[in-house]
Amino acid sequence: MSGKKLFLTVISGFLATISLPLFASSSIPDGWYLEGLVGSTHLSNKSYPGSSSTSGAGGNINLGYKFMPFFSAEFGYTQYANTTIKDQFGTKAATDKHRTYDIAAKGIVPISTSGFEVFAKLGLQRTTSKVSTEDPTAASNIGITNTSHSDTSLYLGAGAQYYFIPELAGVLQWARAQNNSNTGTLDLYSAGLSFIFG
Repeated sequence: MSGKKLFLTVISGFLATISLPLFASSSIPDGWYLEGLVGSTHLSNKSYPGSSSTSGAGGNINLGYKFMPFFSAEFGYTQYANTTIKDQFGTKAATDKHRTYDIAAKGIVPISTSGFEVFAKLGLQRTTSKVSTEDPTAASNIGITNTSHSDTSLYLGAGAQYYFIPELAGVLQWARAQNNSNTGTLDLYSAGLSFIFG
């Protein structure tokens, strides 16, 4: 299943579930939480010789602490879709693997007692990009070699969450690792679950 189809399937299930107001609940006001999300990733601000894929399936996991109903801080890890690089003949020459570690502040706005919250994230992230050649001939055709780059820069995010019970929420999120052209800018559009321990 492609990243886009996976993301749309998860969102459809999420929206179908939250359409049942019976389960609406306000969040626990503070405590540790763990969330996992899957969705579609997109790479921009980076070019390769030959042709390349720029999107696919990826995932994110966050461990955070909610200090009050309106603010939390979290550590996160994101694995992005591998970028496949092909030569002019369509042969797979190399793969570029991206991952990000982040630390972010999260501002939260509860929507009355509906169980809905909207949020925004701002922080710093460290992205690594590792290009590994797959076919020496194809890689030579386009002049690509094994390389590794890292960049530390801005991390942004926004989304919404809906609490089925005080400890469990469904989450929709967009997050961006804003990087230079060595590692590329990476977006993740995702959906998942968040569990707060209280």
